[in-house]
Amino acid sequence: MNSLTFTLTDKAWQQDLLCLELEQFMLQNSVLKQERFKVVTCILEALGNSIKHASSELSDITLILHCDHDKITVDLLDRRPPHKASGEPNCPQPMAGSGRGLWIMNSWMDQVRFQPSVQGSHLRLSLLRR
Repeated sequence: MNSLTFTLTDKAWQQDLLCLELEQFMLQNSVLKQERFKVVTCILEALGNSIKHASSELSDITLILHCDHDKITVDLLDRRPPHKASGEPNCPQPMAGSGRGLWIMNSWMDQVRFQPSVQGSHLRLSLLRR
């Protein structure tokens, strides 16, 4: 299994280095374009949720992306206490200002799992490779 660990910084976020690094890593692992799009979008949604709802700083978050021949796994480790999500997310109304992130993650990923960890919270997203 190939893994990429990314400690987030404001500079990387502002210069789109995160997306470039993720894209390059997945290209090197022969991840299909549609799968890359889903993974990057879900990572950005998860990071946005963590920053907005848990008041996390980028430096509090570690991102680990794993690629093997049959599955892509994203581990998002956040040193802040987990934010409580309320049940299974529904498709938001077209003009809703929020609610899309969790719905997208649950719709596009094969597994979405939130759990408390020793250092805060852990989000694991898994996508089976086609």
